[in-house]
Amino acid sequence: MIRSKFILMFFMMAGLFLACEKDDNEPDPVYEPEMLSFGFYVEDNPGVILEDYVVEDIQDNRIMILMPAEVDRSELIARFTTTENAVVEVDGEVQVSGTTKNDFTVPVDYIVSEETENVKYTVMVGETPDFVWSSLPSYAGDDGKSLVMKVNPENNLPYFLYKQKRESTSDEGAGMLVFKDGDWESLGQVSDGRIGNYFDFTFDFEGNPYVSYADYTTDVSNMLSVKRQDGSSWNTVGEPGFTSDRFSYHSLSFVNEDVLMLAGTFDGRNGPLERRELAVNFYENGNWTINQTIPGRPSDLVGYLVVTVRAGDAVYVGSYNAVNPNTISVHKYENNNWETIIDTWADPEATSISLRSFDIAVDQNENVYVALSDNSSDEEEKHRVIKYDAETGEIENVGNHIIAAKGSYVNFSLAVSPFGVPFLAYRNESLFPTVVQLDPKTQDWTSPEVLESAEVNEMNIDFAANGVGYLSYVKDNVIVAHKFDAPE
Repeated sequence: MIRSKFILMFFMMAGLFLACEKDDNEPDPVYEPEMLSFGFYVEDNPGVILEDYVVEDIQDNRIMILMPAEVDRSELIARFTTTENAVVEVDGEVQVSGTTKNDFTVPVDYIVSEETENVKYTVMVGETPDFVWSSLPSYAGDDGKSLVMKVNPENNLPYFLYKQKRESTSDEGAGMLVFKDGDWESLGQVSDGRIGNYFDFTFDFEGNPYVSYADYTTDVSNMLSVKRQDGSSWNTVGEPGFTSDRFSYHSLSFVNEDVLMLAGTFDGRNGPLERRELAVNFYENGNWTINQTIPGRPSDLVGYLVVTVRAGDAVYVGSYNAVNPNTISVHKYENNNWETIIDTWADPEATSISLRSFDIAVDQNENVYVALSDNSSDEEEKHRVIKYDAETGEIENVGNHIIAAKGSYVNFSLAVSPFGVPFLAYRNESLFPTVVQLDPKTQDWTSPEVLESAEVNEMNIDFAANGVGYLSYVKDNVIVAHKFDAPE
């Protein structure tokens, strides 16, 4: 019995020895942890960055990503991929891709580990060069006499709706352009014939342009017609001249995916509204509901220079009120309800507000900016911007007054960049195209930048969702555009 146990133990030891000898002959496992891709995505950093910044194929242990100076880098969330079974840490804390925040105002060391192997990747987030204005090629394909420019939020491209310049005014219709891939592209003739001086456009939620204009081909001239681009053709929205009478100043905006709003100045003499009353029209389910009014707004409060802006789930309607004393108002439409947020405002130091130009813009925090020109500063007419603070309900000045063109030469356009910085494009005292922006440090306007020494009109400025800006105007019936971007 003892002999049997001894033999069994002998074979067990021999087997263990053979197994150990076999293990010694096998190669040691190789661990090669790597970070394969790294980036910051808008989806993970909403309201912080405006576009994705991604290194798809990492070839070096030092990763450099450049962002605009306006980006807050103190709490950015990174998304990354690694080799299988790798663990990622920063300062001993395990990192979860698309979840963990880090302060990228300084370089951040990522340690990628697998078993006994560690690899360090240093991520540095620097600043892109300051954005600058650069000129785009002028459009030589057609002459234009007036112009509206807006950036399509779906593709970030600038679109230009213009009234054509012709020898006979009866031939002056509406055309539309887009600047893409470094060149101009015509989207064709929009109107069926002559248009008036009032026109506007917007985009639906798929990026298709909708155009409104005072139509001379209708039973009563200057009734409004709206067209949308379907593929390569322009088709009427509802009926041509859907308004019951003439309309002048007006603006177009979508309330939501299914409802289109057109707010403007009713200019008929025989009702149903007071002449030059601010009216609101809605297109829904294939039909227009016309001549609606804003609750609480007096019918005799003449509405000029009407502007609409869609922001979030609301549409803001601004108007210059051409009664004595002249004032400005801004109304907010949200969830089928109206709210007056700026009610017949004027600076108590001003005796007049110019009726030549007026604009509004809304930032991501629902603060409303209004550009106007009045004589509240030393009794001299100057441009200015005021801000309605959505949190406090107070109105405050934005920067100092701006010396610019006066009287009938006033012409400006206001925009707030996605970073929350107000910009004003205007004609200076020489009628040259000029632009300023609010300096976040001094809270005053930067030194005026003159884009060229030439008399122009029809100033427009707008921003793409990625922070790139566009500015346009008409010079000697030629459409001119500039781009605000980091230098190449």
